[in-house]
Amino acid sequence: MIYQAEEEGWLVVTQPAHAWLAGKLAAMWGNEAFAAPAPRESVIVATRLHDIGWAEWDAVPRLGADGQPVNFLETTLAETVPVWRRGVRLVGTINPVAALLVSQHATRIYERRRERGVDAAVDLAELLDEQASVRRQLLAVLGEEWDTAEHLQTTYRWLRACDLLSLAVLSDALPNEGEIGNVPGAHFGEFTTLHYQYQEPFTLLLHPWPFRGTEARLHVAARYLEHKRYPDQTVFHAALAEACWRQLPVTLRYG
Repeated sequence: MIYQAEEEGWLVVTQPAHAWLAGKLAAMWGNEAFAAPAPRESVIVATRLHDIGWAEWDAVPRLGADGQPVNFLETTLAETVPVWRRGVRLVGTINPVAALLVSQHATRIYERRRERGVDAAVDLAELLDEQASVRRQLLAVLGEEWDTAEHLQTTYRWLRACDLLSLAVLSDALPNEGEIGNVPGAHFGEFTTLHYQYQEPFTLLLHPWPFRGTEARLHVAARYLEHKRYPDQTVFHAALAEACWRQLPVTLRYG
């Protein structure tokens, strides 16, 4: 779950809803200066569903000891392991290339946790080995086209870029202004850097511009939750269930 402090309270966006927005961006990606994702359908499916494993967690999210909702970045390794196993498995029933990309994303998440030093190294090593084994099984099915780490990494970068752009406009997981490097460029295997700047409300200025058209006006399902300390899980879940859904307008434009 993504929680963002706003004047109205906490803006609450589920991980699958954030991923759905990222998938919309993947579907729009491509113009004279930026190659469209390839294979397009698989990249869009992977981006749209890369957080599907979070659906069960987001249905009954955890409350922290301080009575505040636990943001997705604050979850423990034990909580996230079933999330990524389930997500890769579910996407694998739809599209094996998409599952390969989601497994690569899970690996990136584990590698980021290793860099932060918040988990036991031996536990992370086992999980990284587990996902590597999953990818080997998928690669055996997919054939020679995917038989290089470079091909997988290059294709994954479309998912990564759209994921980060969605997070940049929906949460404070990224700074309000920054760069996203190693973004697929004009030709497969070429990379560039995107510069972004957040502007309220939920608008992202971006250059260079990687999408079709001159502006992206989209919506994401969201709720607002009263900003307070909740006494227990039951009260918190009841408040979340009663919170009204709304279609939050999101804009990306060149700038």
